[in-house]
Amino acid sequence: MNTRKGMFTQVWIVICLCLPLGSISANEHSLASSNKPLTQAQLADVQALYTQPATTEALSALAQQLNLQLDTRGQFIQQRHLQVLKKPLLSQGQFIFSPTQGLVWQQLRPFSTLMVLKDQQLIQQNSQGKVQQLNAMASGSPIAQQVPRLLQAIMAGNIAALSADFTLFMPANYNAGTPWQLGLQAKDPQLRASMGNITLSGDTLLRSLIITSSQADISDYTQIQFLDAQQGPLSTTELELFSLGSESNQ
Repeated sequence: MNTRKGMFTQVWIVICLCLPLGSISANEHSLASSNKPLTQAQLADVQALYTQPATTEALSALAQQLNLQLDTRGQFIQQRHLQVLKKPLLSQGQFIFSPTQGLVWQQLRPFSTLMVLKDQQLIQQNSQGKVQQLNAMASGSPIAQQVPRLLQAIMAGNIAALSADFTLFMPANYNAGTPWQLGLQAKDPQLRASMGNITLSGDTLLRSLIITSSQADISDYTQIQFLDAQQGPLSTTELELFSLGSESNQ
């Protein structure tokens, strides 16, 4: 079996599930200490969302509300909650999303890693500085070829693109212009098994992403919060991050 094929199929796991086997103590960073696990009531609300198919009217209103077509940067806190662990696995860092350039995911704690997703390429730099490049088209896997496009659609809030690959869910009481919640469930069974249910929430920007199992038990989940988001043209330093791995191709 082609190992690159298997690795790229798991690109979503790289971002959302492949966290270090450790955690940041609360006193290492004020952002980390401000996060609390979801309550049982909140988890129940997430689960209930997937009984409420989104209407065309609600999706149209949400598409008009979102303002995700500009370059955006900010911080993220990512928590992986597992029943077998007393404390969540925690990582944090910064992200850059550009509709034209792609996505930069730079983990800063508990150790530094860098991931760049652009076009059909995933470039990763580990904490030792080693760079690895994976190409979705070369993987030979239809799912691997889908994932980069789906991830960009999620970050951009591209409702039309998401509708093609996901069944969408929204609360029946959503009112245009108010905070929103959008549930994504992949139509492809293999992709759904890998991703689970993806719950997005925000206002004019994406503020939170929660990944739960598509099964009945959702006690294990991953939560990503997007903080201090700012929009505007990318700086020279930010643009250089998208060039990760270019030197090795020359």
